[in-house]
Amino acid sequence: MNLIGMPKRKIKPIPLHLQDTDKARKAISWAFRSYLRAYPVPSGDLYHIVIDNGVKRLKSPKTYKKEELTDALWRIYIKYYDNHLEKVGYES
Repeated sequence: MNLIGMPKRKIKPIPLHLQDTDKARKAISWAFRSYLRAYPVPSGDLYHIVIDNGVKRLKSPKTYKKEELTDALWRIYIKYYDNHLEKVGYES
């Protein structure tokens, strides 16, 4: 507790997609143009994430809570975009 008697405010880490919004916007735009989709599928109280590129579907072995979904989906889009940039060498 601080001097006033109130508990300290918990500081949450800033999500990846909010640290660099320009990159996140480019990543999601590239993913949709490339027909890459990531979406949650319920599994009881938790969710799996399915990544669909039109040819192949991958289901995450890890399950996520509802509160974790947004950050997990953004991480996936940014990861795939980074992999694309490594292969091609320029932004498209």
